[in-house]
Amino acid sequence: MSLNCVRIDLSIVQNNNTKYLVLSTFSRFFLLEEEQRPTVKVPAWRLSALRIILATGLILCFGIFLNSLPAAIDYDLNYVIALTAGYTVSLGGLLFLSKRAFFLTAHLLLLSIVLAGLFINLYIPNVELSHLGSIFMYITPIIALILIGKKTATLYAVVNILPFLVIINNIDISLIPKGQRILVDAPLHIQLLLFFFLNCCIPLAVWRTSLAANRLNQHMLENNTLLRSQKQIYQRFFQKSYNAIILVDPSLSIVEANDQAKRLLGIQTASLPLNLSRITDDDITYLKSDSDLLMDVAKTFSVNERCIEVAAQEQHSDRIKAWYLEDVSDQQQMQHDLLALDVAHQQAKYFDKTTNLPNKTWLLEQLQVHIDRGTPFALLIADNLNKHVLDYMIDGEQHRTLYARINQLVEHEADLLDQIAYIGAGRIAILVETQSSLSEMANRWHKNLDFWLKLGQHQFHSKYAIGIATYPEHGYVAERLLKNALQACELRAPEQMVTIFDQLTRRQTLARHEMALLLEKSIELGELKLYLQSKHDANKNIIGYESLARWRSNLLGWVPPSQFIPIAEEFGLVRNVTRSMLTMVCEFLTRNMYIDVPIAINISSRDIADPEFVNDIQRITRSYGISPESIELELTEYSFADDHNQTMEKLEALGFILSIDDFGTGYSNIARVLECPIKRLKLDRSLLTDITDAKKQQALLLGLITICDNMQIALLAEGVETYSDFTMLNELGIKEFQGYWFSKPCPAEELLNILKKPEVGTASLS
Repeated sequence: MSLNCVRIDLSIVQNNNTKYLVLSTFSRFFLLEEEQRPTVKVPAWRLSALRIILATGLILCFGIFLNSLPAAIDYDLNYVIALTAGYTVSLGGLLFLSKRAFFLTAHLLLLSIVLAGLFINLYIPNVELSHLGSIFMYITPIIALILIGKKTATLYAVVNILPFLVIINNIDISLIPKGQRILVDAPLHIQLLLFFFLNCCIPLAVWRTSLAANRLNQHMLENNTLLRSQKQIYQRFFQKSYNAIILVDPSLSIVEANDQAKRLLGIQTASLPLNLSRITDDDITYLKSDSDLLMDVAKTFSVNERCIEVAAQEQHSDRIKAWYLEDVSDQQQMQHDLLALDVAHQQAKYFDKTTNLPNKTWLLEQLQVHIDRGTPFALLIADNLNKHVLDYMIDGEQHRTLYARINQLVEHEADLLDQIAYIGAGRIAILVETQSSLSEMANRWHKNLDFWLKLGQHQFHSKYAIGIATYPEHGYVAERLLKNALQACELRAPEQMVTIFDQLTRRQTLARHEMALLLEKSIELGELKLYLQSKHDANKNIIGYESLARWRSNLLGWVPPSQFIPIAEEFGLVRNVTRSMLTMVCEFLTRNMYIDVPIAINISSRDIADPEFVNDIQRITRSYGISPESIELELTEYSFADDHNQTMEKLEALGFILSIDDFGTGYSNIARVLECPIKRLKLDRSLLTDITDAKKQQALLLGLITICDNMQIALLAEGVETYSDFTMLNELGIKEFQGYWFSKPCPAEELLNILKKPEVGTASLS
């Protein structure tokens, strides 16, 4: 008994297992559970609907085949066997193909339905019955919509116009002659085909689709419930966060923002979403990029004069990012202040404010940089030969204009290693490569720095002498290299424009310093001698004298003026020379009261710029009782700056005769000179060169003569050395002369001996 019960239980279990296995296989094949994933990339419900249609269609076709086979054999209707068998096999093949090629299978299914309707029309001689095949084609748009999509469904809906027209117009396209025998069950088979497809296949497919839709809807409801719950939790954390957080989409629109972020951005009353471009004028498009190059870049933008930084970013979803914002306005202002302070410090440390050029400190650092590299180079020191003009005629802004022009000229030079530097005293330093010969390179730079420039009301002649020191020949240390280049510049001969440093230059430096010391001592000891050269009118009568300084050193002997005068100017001894000459002239006039023509003294631009000059000259002449009318002050063209007019007016008011010496060297125009209170204009020898041949030279002199006559200014020609010079100048209208053809400079005492002779003819003066 118990054994039988066990057998019965085992049989029940086996039946249940078999039933479960069958149902499980059926469910997997037709994909009735959503967890089951198809092998093709289509939704499971679409593949499930396709298999349901194919399976039901296969069962129907197989049943029709079995039912019609005996009668078709009896009546020898082979086309019936072929059609029913062919459709059965075709649907079976499509069912198998659906595992790998869904869309191909779906399209073939639709095509087979169209062919089935067509074959019914072709092989049924009864028109009314064949029209059922046309009606059978009407199911294709529904199946296409379920399996593929609306475009394919629309296509088949358009195609179905043809069977519709066939039915409406009662068109017969049958291939079978009328009256020929057909299967007795053919109407039944066609009715079954329509019935099963319309009442089984299509409803089952729609049921599977709706089942998927219901399940999807259920999942969406569950997910929405979960999302609402999570969103509530997230909202609490989001709003209560101490950080300012915003959610932005790819277009940089603020999707959501917590209270801290709204206050920070000033959008408490604004509606979201809000694009960031509406609250900032900054270009923030770079914030869209996730490039690694921007990882270390501060991501900031300004809002209401505050600087906002994106301190961190998190990917919130596929399209949304969470930005953590911070107000870094104070840090930015501090950095800006520190940067400005650093720039100001660097500017003060490395730049000369007068010229807006790098200074000596910068130059020394650059020298050391190039020395450390070990590549040979040259240091050029360009010394401004007209620096005294800059000192007394040009203001600060015009200084900067000049050096800006120089900087523009040299910055395009191919061999320039760095920008030029201003090292003071009108000197600029230039670092260049030494690929070509030093002399060629220096001459080229000398030529580049020789130009004319209008500064204010003056035409300024920029002209530089060049001193050169090279690395490594002339020094391995920056300070030594600079010192040697300066020595090369300082100790050049007056006519030498380019000097390369050597040991001879060093010795010359010492010699110039020693000569300056000797000159200063000689002035104190009275070693300067007074020489006089007479001035004459057209009749060779003496109309005045020019005093000239001559130096006879007890140690050096006679020193030419071309040597000691530049040293006096360089070492600031011109003031001493001028006072000494004025004193000697006053003593000479005191001892020789019968001399009734003025004696001229050369006055430098440094003298006229000296605020004590007027007092000194007045004190000296008064101490000797000499009338100011006995003294003629010959000024250089460099003295004619606006701020010196007052000094010259004081001298003229005191009675001193003012004249211009060496006019025509190029630093003044005639209109500017004639504005000053002068009595005589002395033409430089350069204006008289080639006067016998050059028509332009003659025209210039004629113009000057006319102007001076109208202004009642005497015009004197210097450097008259031949009779032809005198004749030509006299014919042009010049009435005063000075030069070797009349007399050479001679000591004052010898001149007295000549004047004391009973007869001093004009021949003796020539």
